Formats: sequence, structure tokens, C-alpha cells
Amino acid sequence: MNRRPEMSTATATRLQVLDPTVSPLPAKAVVAMRPPSLDGVTIGLLANGKRNADELLSLVQEVLAGRYEFRGVVARNKGDSSRPCRKDLLEEMADLCDVVVTASGD
Repeated sequence: MNRRPEMSTATATRLQVLDPTVSPLPAKAVVAMRPPSLDGVTIGLLANGKRNADELLSLVQEVLAGRYEFRGVVARNKGDSSRPCRKDLLEEMADLCDVVVTASGD
């Protein structure tokens, strides 16, 4: 007995494949200037929201504080590692800090 498989009325599904690679920076890309020293600057510490990012930045601050005398430290956490940093938080860091260090935890 030859039976035909029953035909289903399922809809077709499209699969989109994303390429996770990043292109190199263009030759005319601008890289931020670095200060000659961290003495007398206000440093910003911006955690990305992942577990342990704040702790990592705290250790970075401790190591740098052993070498430099900061004018101040501004620590913030962007709160969500899967999203870009909010514009208001970026503006705040730019206004308050001379240098910003960011970190990803886990």
C-alpha cells in the first residue's frame, strides 16, 4: 500500500543570517587624543551593566589611583549591556570627565 504523506499548510519561514564581523576603521577615522598624564583630571568609570563590571572598574580606579592624583572620579552604570548608552548619560560623562574608562563584566 503506497500512502502519500499528508501535505501541511504550514507557512514558509525566512531565516536571516547576520554577519557578526566588524570592518576595520577607515583610514580617515579620528581617534580621541589622550592626555599626557592622568594627574589632575576627572576620570569617568562607565560600567556596561553586566555583572562585575562595576567591580572591575573599581579595581581599575584603585590601580590608577596608585599612580596618579585625580581631580575627581565619576562612576556610572549604563544599566543594559545589550543597548547603546543613553545620550543623556554620554553627555553627562563628556561634560564631567576628562577621560572615561568603560568595562564589560561577567
